[in-house]
Amino acid sequence: MVDYVTESKPAIIDQDVRLSAKVALTGAVIGIAVWGLAILLERFVLKSIFCGDPSAAACTDIATYAGNIAAVIMAIIGVVVLVRLSVFRPLLIVLGAAISLWGLAAWLSGLSMLEQLCWSVLLYALLYSLYAWIARIRNAIVVLVVFAVAAVATRLIPIFV
Repeated sequence: MVDYVTESKPAIIDQDVRLSAKVALTGAVIGIAVWGLAILLERFVLKSIFCGDPSAAACTDIATYAGNIAAVIMAIIGVVVLVRLSVFRPLLIVLGAAISLWGLAAWLSGLSMLEQLCWSVLLYALLYSLYAWIARIRNAIVVLVVFAVAAVATRLIPIFV
């Protein structure tokens, strides 16, 4: 009779502390870039297209549109950066951050420019770190369930605050 030796794998994939810091730093840089690109899109592109008539309905929500367009553009760049860093499941990380922070420009519209920048950097860094931690879970079904719970929770928190 043959006895098989099986090696048990941990439930969470190992990740270097330096890589975790790089993911958080990437999130912070993406947060800066989203904020800056949203301002540029709002002031120089979307206002000239949609605000010929200042009373137009599209002109009132232009900051939200600019922020969402900037978030999509920077999400694509974020995936490329995370792939270059060899992060596990980079698309999941970026998708989670994009879902959680969709409409961030509208949430921050009443704040000063410096406060908007600080919140954007902080939230992107925290959510990239959160979803990078979730992506380390080995079981794909568990990852998707935890991902869905985190995404729903981060979308509901701003409603109640």
